[in-house]
Amino acid sequence: MTTQAFIEGITLDELENDPYPIYARLRREAPVAWIPAAEVWFVTGFDDCAAVGSGEHGFTGGKNHPTLQRVFGDPNVLTAEGEEHEDLRKGIDPSLQPRSVNAVIDDLARPIARKYLAQIAARGHGELMAEYFEPVSVDALRAVMGLDDLVDSDTLRRWFRDLNAGVANFGQDPEVFAISDSISAEIEAVVRPRFAQLLEHPDDSMLSHMLWAGREGGEPRPVEMLLPSLKVMLLGGMQEPGHAAGSTLLGLFGEPEQWQKLLEDPDEYIPLAVHEGMRWIAPIGAVERVATRDVEIGGATIPAGAFVQIVLGSANRDETHFDDPDRFDMERSNRVNQVFGNGVHFCAGHFFARQLQRIMFEELLPALPGLRPDPEHEPLVTGWVFRAPKSLPVLWDPVSEAEAAALVAPSEADRASDAAPGSAGPVRVAGDPDARMLRVVAMRHEADGVVSIELADPSGEPLAPWRPGAHVDLWPSPQRAGQYSLAGDPDDRHRYRIAVRREEHSRGVSDFVHDELRVGETVPIGGPRNHFALAPARRYVFIAGGIGVTPMLPMLRAAHKAGAQAALVYCGRSRRTMAFLAELDELYGGGRDGGAPGDVIRIHASDEGRRADLDTIVRDAAEAGAEIYACGPE
Repeated sequence: MTTQAFIEGITLDELENDPYPIYARLRREAPVAWIPAAEVWFVTGFDDCAAVGSGEHGFTGGKNHPTLQRVFGDPNVLTAEGEEHEDLRKGIDPSLQPRSVNAVIDDLARPIARKYLAQIAARGHGELMAEYFEPVSVDALRAVMGLDDLVDSDTLRRWFRDLNAGVANFGQDPEVFAISDSISAEIEAVVRPRFAQLLEHPDDSMLSHMLWAGREGGEPRPVEMLLPSLKVMLLGGMQEPGHAAGSTLLGLFGEPEQWQKLLEDPDEYIPLAVHEGMRWIAPIGAVERVATRDVEIGGATIPAGAFVQIVLGSANRDETHFDDPDRFDMERSNRVNQVFGNGVHFCAGHFFARQLQRIMFEELLPALPGLRPDPEHEPLVTGWVFRAPKSLPVLWDPVSEAEAAALVAPSEADRASDAAPGSAGPVRVAGDPDARMLRVVAMRHEADGVVSIELADPSGEPLAPWRPGAHVDLWPSPQRAGQYSLAGDPDDRHRYRIAVRREEHSRGVSDFVHDELRVGETVPIGGPRNHFALAPARRYVFIAGGIGVTPMLPMLRAAHKAGAQAALVYCGRSRRTMAFLAELDELYGGGRDGGAPGDVIRIHASDEGRRADLDTIVRDAAEAGAEIYACGPE
């Protein structure tokens, strides 16, 4: 079958049943393609999805999208842009920042999880989506939003189901839209009186923050402005924690050795499994953008005004980024994914979703001993816009009625002394009393496993001066810090730039940066300090191994500015893992050779068979009278 015939033959039913073979062929043959059945463009490759999602090529939120705008209304946080989007996020983000979540999540979520486990533990069999993962997720969402005294769990799940039907109504069936229209009206009728109360008596709920947080002059946001985004949060807030947890357990059941590892060391492996489960089956499988101009991408031309689906479920299984991508592997080395989207529309609830899943698993395992799949009942997994198990039948070794009842009894604080990075409340950094809170203003994927972060003072105050070779300390918790070289411009007093590689045996800092830290959040930063200062010289040879290139960037610029010769020898396993190659290429004007130390750059990628002869490089540099600076793994 030709590629075009294949594309024209794709049906919505096939996508609902199992989209992954379709995505795989699209990535190979037509990574950007118009899909007639969905009446939308699909972008399926990892890099293209990241580019479109980050707003490159002029893509913006899906204003006037035929299902999103119909179901949610306008403005909503999914499709808004610019100042409007920024204002909406100011109202949503405060309740979902890591420190806000960590201050309440255990006291909020553990009693909910134990309540539902106590109802089923003595039985020995059950369907975990309906009886555990979904209701825990819904009840936690109700509490955070301030809806727990307004609606019960069943009502919220009904709201979710009917909103979901409308958003996924790509066939634009009028009867389906009638259902979502009706539920939308019901939601508004329930929450309008609560908003009216909060206008008079604000509290610490998310609904109150939506009205008041970040508003200039003390004026609240209009309720009509907030209702569309509230519906977005009702839909997404249940998808990511509850449904993602079900997918994670399904993946673990399919890999018995990994399941056993997690059972033996849950503290170590639950966070890894949660992260991998969301990659393996992205709970929100596609998000929308619109082209503001004609764009050539992925071998196709998307016309201005066209709607685009960034297929996150495909990006997260791209074989050019993930080894054996269709397999659940919680120990995979490359854990950079697009589960929560990209750019300014990166999911506000990412941290809440992960922490709630962690707690659901921490409570589940001891409560249901011998947990295993039910061999007589197959799980049902469907969806492409929203994908998750619809049913997850399981068995376990039943406990006594008394043991089940004891699950809801008060217990001592859980793991207080072993809290993960970022799990403390307000941070007091004992190791650095001068640390200051800086805001993450930009994050970029620089290479496989490497992200760069730009930091600024939240109030716009100048940052402390620094010179090439300096580093800062990033404190995700009061007890733990990571040191990261400054890689930006010393003349820019308003931004620091660092780069962080995910460490295979991380003490928690690099995992915190990659998995939890996001644009808009604040983090304590100590320093800068300089134990690697650049001395004046006429000739330099810089030798960088992997992430060791970061301090070299300002050093190279300083050398060039001073008129000195500067050679860079940059070594790594693969160009895919080597950060800032494009920036270095621009800095050196594209010039590369293998001659004597001079104003050149030499790339040595091991997978290309180009290992550096460091003994010769150092000897030649010394004979030429060059100053040698080296940085990288030992």
